[in-house]
Amino acid sequence: MKYSELHEKINQVYDHINDHEVIDAFDKLLDLTAVCRNKDFANQLEKYRETYRNILKYSFELGDDPEKEKVYKHLMKSILELTDDIKEDIIFHQKLLGYYIIKGEVERASRLLTGKSAKLVDKMTFQKEIQQILGDTEVSGDAGKVPAQEEYYRSLINIFRIIWMTDKFSEDEMNLVRQIITSRFIPWHDKSILVSSLTLSLIRHFDVQKASLHFDFFDHKENQVWQRALAGLVLGLYFHDQKLKYYPEIEQRIKLIKEQKNFDKNIEAIILQYLKARETEKVTRKIREEIFPEMMKIKSTLEEKLDLEDLLSKKYIDEKNPEWETVFKDTPDIYEKLEQFSTLQMEGSDVFLSAFAMLKRFQFFSEFSNWFVPFYRDNENVVKALKDQKEEFDVSLFVEGLERSNVLCNSDKYSFCLNIRNMPSLQKSMMMEMFNMEIKAMNELSSNDEVLDQFIKDRTIYTQYLQDMYRFFKLHPMREEFEDVFEIPFNIERSHIINLLISDEKILRNIGEFYFEKEYYREAINILSHLPCDESDFEVFEKIAYGYQKQGEFQRAIENYHKAELFDKNKIWIFKKIAFCYRKLGDFKSSLKYYREAEKQDPENLYIQAYIGHTYMDMENFEAALKYYYKVEYQDPSNYKIYRPIAWCSFAIGKFDSARKYFEKAINKEGTRNDFVNLGHIEWCRGHRSEAIENYKKALIRSGADFNWLASVFEQDKKYLLKHGIRSFDIPLMMDYLKLIEE
Repeated sequence: MKYSELHEKINQVYDHINDHEVIDAFDKLLDLTAVCRNKDFANQLEKYRETYRNILKYSFELGDDPEKEKVYKHLMKSILELTDDIKEDIIFHQKLLGYYIIKGEVERASRLLTGKSAKLVDKMTFQKEIQQILGDTEVSGDAGKVPAQEEYYRSLINIFRIIWMTDKFSEDEMNLVRQIITSRFIPWHDKSILVSSLTLSLIRHFDVQKASLHFDFFDHKENQVWQRALAGLVLGLYFHDQKLKYYPEIEQRIKLIKEQKNFDKNIEAIILQYLKARETEKVTRKIREEIFPEMMKIKSTLEEKLDLEDLLSKKYIDEKNPEWETVFKDTPDIYEKLEQFSTLQMEGSDVFLSAFAMLKRFQFFSEFSNWFVPFYRDNENVVKALKDQKEEFDVSLFVEGLERSNVLCNSDKYSFCLNIRNMPSLQKSMMMEMFNMEIKAMNELSSNDEVLDQFIKDRTIYTQYLQDMYRFFKLHPMREEFEDVFEIPFNIERSHIINLLISDEKILRNIGEFYFEKEYYREAINILSHLPCDESDFEVFEKIAYGYQKQGEFQRAIENYHKAELFDKNKIWIFKKIAFCYRKLGDFKSSLKYYREAEKQDPENLYIQAYIGHTYMDMENFEAALKYYYKVEYQDPSNYKIYRPIAWCSFAIGKFDSARKYFEKAINKEGTRNDFVNLGHIEWCRGHRSEAIENYKKALIRSGADFNWLASVFEQDKKYLLKHGIRSFDIPLMMDYLKLIEE
């Protein structure tokens, strides 16, 4: 069995349980127990099946049991836990995942935890105390006398692996983690690593005790640690969302922590940053394909930088409502790209993934735990990487700037340090200048408590931590073996855990707005349409309508635009959108009515003039359409795209000279295959067959000899050819003639 096959079957069991198709779940599990090493699973499954039979009998044959629902929920929880155990058994014994070799090592070393968890933490504490008091003194380790720091680091890695690879926590594992939480000698950065191992463990194999320990880390409120615990808890519980309704103790803990100050703001920050992380590939592609190419065009002289004449872009087709908080600005293209990059960065988008992806091949990242180490200046890997730098490179200043920088996540900061020795001197000098500026900016912010309050610091931790997590799941060499928490569907409106965590409708609104801004219109609609709205929230109706429009659901878009129309004073924008949707539905009369209403308010708007022309053309009133197209041409003579509709309308009403002139003008600007077909039609209708054939041949050349495309165009245009004297019999002959001369 391959892992993908097992994963699919396990998910089918989860789905059956979630859909209350319990018999089907039993049947799937029975097949899986047949390949398990642990034969006791089959006995447990039969026991649960018998319990379910009794529930059914009591429900429909005997007297109904008032405790039935309670028994049913407990049974579903037991089945889900058995499913997880079956999955682990098959993965481990059939060696389906390479990194599970660590699990074998953990199980062989499990005797260390049998009543000895306290000693393990005491050992780490002793090593840390010795290191702090006497420096890097040798202590007795598994390999004889080794430096205290090295032995401590080994213990840290071992505990990371134990936590990560333990399926269900016994009292020993619980005591181990609880001692770590309260230890005064284990520093915050090492606790942060172990919180990450707990999160990975929760994602890998659900256990309510792991969730409970996340709550404990959060309650202890050690800075840098509790933020990671809360973020990890949200990720882990969302990953196992379908199971949570069977664990009321989790709901109770959530209710308790929800009373704490800023809890809603913290949850909102985590969810939005998680959504931004899911956007990383899209952001990376935008930077690679749009922003960087434009930035590279920036010239070196001031005069060239200020020569904006060729950079200004004209935009006649408005999209989103200009009254909304986020608007599209008609700015010079290059500066717009720079602004986009800066905005993405400030909003917490992951703009540096591609830049640092290749720098995850250092030996440092071969250890799983190092993907989650918070950056701090005394880390031995940082010290070693920078110890041989020349005097002109101020290591202390550089590390301080890197430590305080909000721009890079922790993982990328380590990549940066490890790559220092490979940098030329000039690049190092430029980098130092950058970090001097970074330190200055941070010091200015730190002097203003109102600007840099605790919540902003917390949000920075969430941002960097989730970016660290994203790199682990997307860049680790064994990433194909992990269940990626950033790939699971995010259906916030149907999520059990999100509904438990969020009670403030403003947060839901903000999440819906985020989806809208990122153009995930279906998700935005699902959230925004469930919010209570009154006349002051007409913008919600507008955005729901716009979302439906972008999804192609024009009738539902119109319904919501009409709701917004009752309250929004910006009627012209709504009229244009309603008109556009009616036109897409083929209701040209209604479309024209609303374009006319928009025209009354802004009679010189070329967008409106052009679309009135389009609508008349849809209605085959070509004379009326031409009047509007000519008006657009007169007011904007540089807009050569208007040549085509003028030419087509002229052809449709038999004004061949005018049609020919305008198609030729369009071809002189950018001749498309359709331009040459249309010019061919004109020549044929004028009786100029040779000229018609030449233009059809040019169209075929531009289409890559796509005769199917040309045949479809002839079919669409047939009625106009017939209208102007071409016989129906001759049209297929023309197609065959073109094929003949192409041979």
